[in-house]
Amino acid sequence: MLTGKALVVYDEVMQEQAFEHLARRGAAGVPVLVDALLARARARGASDLHLEPTPGALVARLRVDGVLENLTALPAELAPNLVARCKVISGLLTYRNDVPQEGGFKDESGEGRVSTFPTIHGEKVVVRFFQAGVAISLNQLGFSDRVQAGLTKALARREGMVLVTGPAGSGKTTTLYACLERLAREGRQVSTLEDPVERELPGVTQSSIQPAAGFDFARGLRSLLRQDPEVLLIGEIRDRETAEISLEASLTGHLVLATLHAGHASGVAGRLLDMGLEPYLLTGALRGVLHQRLIRKRCECGGVCDLCKPNGWSGRRPLAEWLEPGPAFRAAILSRADAGTLEEAARADGLIPLVEEARSAVREGWTTTEEVRRVLGPEFAE
Repeated sequence: MLTGKALVVYDEVMQEQAFEHLARRGAAGVPVLVDALLARARARGASDLHLEPTPGALVARLRVDGVLENLTALPAELAPNLVARCKVISGLLTYRNDVPQEGGFKDESGEGRVSTFPTIHGEKVVVRFFQAGVAISLNQLGFSDRVQAGLTKALARREGMVLVTGPAGSGKTTTLYACLERLAREGRQVSTLEDPVERELPGVTQSSIQPAAGFDFARGLRSLLRQDPEVLLIGEIRDRETAEISLEASLTGHLVLATLHAGHASGVAGRLLDMGLEPYLLTGALRGVLHQRLIRKRCECGGVCDLCKPNGWSGRRPLAEWLEPGPAFRAAILSRADAGTLEEAARADGLIPLVEEARSAVREGWTTTEEVRRVLGPEFAE
């Protein structure tokens, strides 16, 4: 009987043979081949499926726990058919191959988002999978006790702004959805503006923006404020207008949650000031900032069980820094301090930097120095 790594290798060989068999059927086998690729991606727990055109093949790769891994290489002559099939299931225009497109699909296994992009060798397709129907509470996310306590305290407020930052794929949406589900269970009226809605949340009014129709974050937020919400989620603050309306809402009896791109928790203040927000309003509204990254966890089995697939890793866990603005940080905002001074002020108010959290994680043994360097960069030192 095959077990452990041998079983995984056998499964991969059989899957590769199945892909080759379907590819030999030509265009007639494309619908089933696409279904097989999607099924394999989901079985591996992939967040994304990449179909990348090259001169000699269409290369399929999966992003699993933040790392790209090869799946299979398909005949280049089938690439147009495979791309067209992906467009059909996601409602895109099959006759347009000269512009990027985005669409979505839903089947019995869940939901996904499809994006296409023209390259010199043909169109590239990326499928992002959503965890439809999977509810995760804040207690299950794996934050440190200190970070979770700070976030929980901020969510208990009735007004103010809580921001979540981090690069794409760092788990921001999962964290925010866990926050919204908690707030909805408490009986608060929760409404969202997202791009797009990734999973339906019970007890939450959710909307996807449609920029092509003029329904962007700013316009949607203005209208949503007339719907008597208590809690608002803004998928992303991208411009001054959205930032100003969000800030106004947070100062007039609403708890506003939003994402904003920044390299560190302290960096959100600089971003918002650069957008033209008044410092005194920002200090009055900002209740907390969570900056997070996802790090792979070591499996206790040492890489021999089926759970860790069999490279020694078993899922991911967030590393995070939590900033609750105190006197030093508020003073730095009011003086429009530079990034370095804002960071120093945040530490004076009790922020523990992400690198310190990473060192603790390595000492605790649930991840490694190499994994932290892969995510945070080569400058990290244990």
